[in-house]
Amino acid sequence: MKDFTFTAYRRYLEVVKSSYSNILRFDEFLNLDSLPDSFFLIRHDVDRRPQKAVFMARLENEMGIKSSYYFRAKPNTFKKKIIEEISNLGHEIGYHYECLSDTNGDITMSMKDFENNLEQFRKIVSIKTISMHGRPFKSSDNRDMWRPSENHSLLSTKFGISGEVYLDIDYTEIAYINDTGRNWDSSLSNKRDKVISSVKCDFRNGEELYHHLKEKYYPKIVFQIHPERWSDSITEYYTQLLMDTTVNFLKRFL
Repeated sequence: MKDFTFTAYRRYLEVVKSSYSNILRFDEFLNLDSLPDSFFLIRHDVDRRPQKAVFMARLENEMGIKSSYYFRAKPNTFKKKIIEEISNLGHEIGYHYECLSDTNGDITMSMKDFENNLEQFRKIVSIKTISMHGRPFKSSDNRDMWRPSENHSLLSTKFGISGEVYLDIDYTEIAYINDTGRNWDSSLSNKRDKVISSVKCDFRNGEELYHHLKEKYYPKIVFQIHPERWSDSITEYYTQLLMDTTVNFLKRFL
């Protein structure tokens, strides 16, 4: 089956639902008193084309699955009606921040930018978790704004955030599977979307990934998806394929 289509995504969800009983949102996960022996978390980074996120959110809702959607605070993605619809379907909305990149590495300015953007999101929905946007063509790693302990403590004390999903989760025993670069191998074209884990989970293709999910090869999984990358439309599919191929080529020179 051709990968990165909504048909393929439904197939992944079907096997996930049959294999994993604990499918959680990140806000739910970060508030657990103790972790279950097995769980599955789905994270969507809505970088572009937010309507694709709506399609995925509706599909998940139809199948009785809840997940987390992280939106950038940019005009092309920060769409009030889309954010509201996805939230009303039972999914979590999070902030996909990129403040350090937007302020060229100025931590003071990035903190102000974060606060302003968070306020705009909270006019629409509750925000409890955040996830950095990689921005591979910018020099700053957006997670660095939280590296100083005094800044990290502000997430809870000032901003009411339960956690930053890269920094506040111990991934040591978690399989971190993502579609960054339009493949399932984090060593190929993934510059920043990585975690520290002892679990190796790279796949040559979607079929290999499917069978690992079906056999519940990994008891603990974070499944990270970019909705813009997925489509059943032939035109949209190959347009995105061309874009991903071009970006992957340019990443080689970073």
